[in-house]
Amino acid sequence: MSQWGITAVALGSVLFITGAIWLYMRRQYILFTEAVCSSIDKILEGDAENTFQTESDELLSKIQMQLVRLQEITAFHAQESERQKQKVQGIVSDISHQLKTPIANAVMYCDTAVNPKLSERERDMCLGVLKNQVGKLDFLVQALIQMSRLEQNILHLHTDAVPLMQLLEDAKESIGANAKKKKIKVEINCPEDTELFCDEKWTLEALFNVLDNAVKYSDAGSTIRIRSERMEMYTKIQIEDEGTGIAPEHINDVCKRFYREERAAHVEGLGIGLYLTREIIEKESGYLKIQSKEGKGTQVTVYLQNVG
Repeated sequence: MSQWGITAVALGSVLFITGAIWLYMRRQYILFTEAVCSSIDKILEGDAENTFQTESDELLSKIQMQLVRLQEITAFHAQESERQKQKVQGIVSDISHQLKTPIANAVMYCDTAVNPKLSERERDMCLGVLKNQVGKLDFLVQALIQMSRLEQNILHLHTDAVPLMQLLEDAKESIGANAKKKKIKVEINCPEDTELFCDEKWTLEALFNVLDNAVKYSDAGSTIRIRSERMEMYTKIQIEDEGTGIAPEHINDVCKRFYREERAAHVEGLGIGLYLTREIIEKESGYLKIQSKEGKGTQVTVYLQNVG
């Protein structure tokens, strides 16, 4: 065979082998692509168990790991979305329940007040009740706005060094009128130089909620004691009353949104005071602890960061 013939055969062989390799690689690429697409489809359907099973191929193994990770992230976001949906539904349900009674009462007394057969005294009584119901609605709306700001993380805290004694005195003054009506004594035992690293406005709101609850559920003529103790990282603020106390099986429920014990139905309130307090304190990197004995009283302890 001539030199040209040998060259032609060699070239043909090279071209044939190259073509065969190309066809093989193309086939492998198609199979690989189909496997990836199939795995992605299964992941989107929530089936992460039946994706790539080939562990011998390093590349496929790495891709499998990434796809499983993608499935985990997708599943997490799906679950989070469902949780948020349920949370919103719960809030809407709670708000509807809270608004229902005062709105119904307001409508009823409006209808009664316009009755021409009413005496002046009866009409004044209806208008007084109507004003009270409108006040309750306004209070509820303001509380719900606060709750919404906390839950949606649109509350901006302005933390600074704040004298604790001044906070406690302001909180005491806020509940002063109600405490006076029930002849409840409020004692404060706090070092004058204690300072907290917190938002003054919202921390005052948190402490007011605790004290307001203490007054509501305390017997007339009893005492509410407030003590503080500086620890290494936190200052401990104890607010202790001599009220009705909380049943042991309900101690973990009192900080839930709109939670109220059945026996407290006669006490005015919405059931969000301690819930708001916990949300505020936790946003300030503090925490809340509640201890109670039925018939003897409740102790709410707030832990807030020290200055420095």
